[in-house]
Amino acid sequence: MTDPPPTHDIEAVFREKGIPFTRQRRLIWEFFAGADRAATITEAADALRGDGVGQATVYRTVTLFSDLGLLARVQDRRGDICYTAPPIGHSHPLVCGVCRKVVRFDGDGDVRDLEARLGAESGFAIYGHHLEVYGICSECRTAKDGDHAG
Repeated sequence: MTDPPPTHDIEAVFREKGIPFTRQRRLIWEFFAGADRAATITEAADALRGDGVGQATVYRTVTLFSDLGLLARVQDRRGDICYTAPPIGHSHPLVCGVCRKVVRFDGDGDVRDLEARLGAESGFAIYGHHLEVYGICSECRTAKDGDHAG
């Protein structure tokens, strides 16, 4: 687990929307924001069960966080739907399809150039994008290579 982003940033989003930021929502946010890999709703519920947070609460809260743009929905190689908390600001997830490790990148120049080119070619007025990149991290590649060495 890494240190989660400051909770006051999330509290400000909730305050602005007039939505209560409850103890359960805080715990769920801290779980996802502090993780170094994407997690499923079931994994979050299992981890938070000892804190008195049920799976239905996790499901509703993850849906709310996703709707507010606070959690990003990603998919692993097996097709499992997972969630990760992007940092406040602009970034994109690079997701390992094996272990679900998430690394962030901004892609500023390249993505903006692509948006401009797509706008010019298509006539669209581009106002945003969603980009996820999938691969296999070096640790999983090393582990797989080790499996074949024996």
